[in-house]
Amino acid sequence: MTLLPVGLGVLAAFLLVLVGRWVGGRRENRVYAAGLVVAALIYVLLALVGGTSGREVGVELVGLALFGAVALIGMRFPLAIGLGWLGHVLWDVVLHRPPEAWVPEWYPALCLGFDVAVGLYVSLISWRSAR
Repeated sequence: MTLLPVGLGVLAAFLLVLVGRWVGGRRENRVYAAGLVVAALIYVLLALVGGTSGREVGVELVGLALFGAVALIGMRFPLAIGLGWLGHVLWDVVLHRPPEAWVPEWYPALCLGFDVAVGLYVSLISWRSAR
């Protein structure tokens, strides 16, 4: 794994955080929740476009439902969203390392940088605001 995709993922996470901070207040959490759903949706779309079997699409749909549920729970308990982003790291590592033919080779590394950065940031701000 090269560090360039990881670094680009961290940079993209920084941009998401800037958007979240820009909208501010309670809507900030919605940005991170929506992002978590989009992150899961990207894998569904990659599976559909990549001509995979129904099994891979089904697995990614389960992930979309799982991370969508975490995003909804996060509307009441914001720490769930941070933990959901960190959980998405596990999803990437367990299911997409090494990447299947339908996942671009660089994408799991980019996701790793993005998910860890957003997950740590959201977990930190959630934890600090709960204190």
